Amino acid sequence: MADSSLPRKGPTIFEVGTLRYTKSTLYVLFFWIMWNDFSIMLLEQINSLTGFLMKDLGASYTEIAAIGTYGMIGMWINPVFSVWSDRHRGRLGRRRPFLFTTTPFLAFFLMIIPFMPDFYHFLMKIPWAAAILRHMPMSGPILFITVASVIMGLFNSMVLTIFSYLYWDVVPENVLGRFRALSLVASALATFVWNFYFFGLGEHHMKGVFIGVGLFCLFVYLISVWRIKEGEYPPPDERKKGGIFAPIRAYFVECYSKPYFLWIFFGFTLLQINNLANDYRNYYLHYDLKLHLDEIGKASAYSQVLVMVIGIGIGSLADRLKPVKLLPYFILFWALTNIGSYFFVHGEWSYLIWFTLINLAVFAQSVLYGALMPELYPREKLGQFCSASATMQAVVCGFGRTFVGMFFDYIHYTRFCFLWSALFQVLAALVFFKVHANWKKLKGHVPVPHSG
Repeated sequence: MADSSLPRKGPTIFEVGTLRYTKSTLYVLFFWIMWNDFSIMLLEQINSLTGFLMKDLGASYTEIAAIGTYGMIGMWINPVFSVWSDRHRGRLGRRRPFLFTTTPFLAFFLMIIPFMPDFYHFLMKIPWAAAILRHMPMSGPILFITVASVIMGLFNSMVLTIFSYLYWDVVPENVLGRFRALSLVASALATFVWNFYFFGLGEHHMKGVFIGVGLFCLFVYLISVWRIKEGEYPPPDERKKGGIFAPIRAYFVECYSKPYFLWIFFGFTLLQINNLANDYRNYYLHYDLKLHLDEIGKASAYSQVLVMVIGIGIGSLADRLKPVKLLPYFILFWALTNIGSYFFVHGEWSYLIWFTLINLAVFAQSVLYGALMPELYPREKLGQFCSASATMQAVVCGFGRTFVGMFFDYIHYTRFCFLWSALFQVLAALVFFKVHANWKKLKGHVPVPHSG
């Protein structure tokens, strides 16, 4: 018989900052994060049709890639919003006000992309507008799509980065890996829905797909952000040196003067350079292998189902073992899948097999990334250091994207995209072995830099 004098064991409590969760409230938190990931992933997938829209209007790979160069404008905006959100204190928290403000603009500029050629032709009927547009350096419809895409990209960058910070602010660190894995399952489900039902429709119903999916995702995303509550934060540190330029000085001194952080930034930049070749995989399948968008979409959808089944255990692995230790090995596996794809993808079935392996590697790397940031960066300035990494990536990839487009226009061999990715993945893996070594020297205790 149990001794009634002994204290009863209460529910397990999970903590992050001032937030406290039981298992049941943790499930509620995941429910809303799941819908957030589902909607934003579905919203992002729409943009995959933009390249086909431009290509069918006669754009070269160089012109399509140049959009990324124009997107370098965002590298000046992202650090401002990231540091601003780190230091903001308000009734709705420090992250959510930015998400409520930027998400509607993201959805709007995304939804108008397929209408931009029509808008161009409308303006050409106005004499004074036509006189100006005839002197534009590129095709008018392509130029207008580019403008809408660049503005959309700016808001997309803000939404994705700020929500990442919110995620790390509200999810307890000891369940980050499992939460990230489940969130990626929701993202994979969104990718499945997109590829299976909507991607093929884009070939003949481009405008309807942009409008319908865009409105649905905007509505769901805003509701999910509203339901995710933030805790309280300590006041930000005071700026003493540098006068009105103190925030700029502090940002650059704290982020770019420490070799520990520079190695991390370098590793993630190499991974982004690898991603510059991703669009050319679909061009290879559609224009070289002559697969219809519906065939590509359904094969991609089936691969997502397999990834959801296989990849769910990676979150538990990330929580048990250190993500900083696992990451380089998974990146090497990613490189091997791209090498295999180069040699063996020749049709729909081989594409399904090898892209399932690629997506599994991407899923694993994304799970580790989700649990990695609070491990590598100081929580007090998480947004600041993530934006510093993103800024380096934006500079390098902004210039590099156009080079990649020119490269594929020159070689006329889009299949090489697999080897491009594999090369930079191997280099990134080597850098992250170095990052792990640096992290071990600090014994996992990352100092919080203060420039004063």
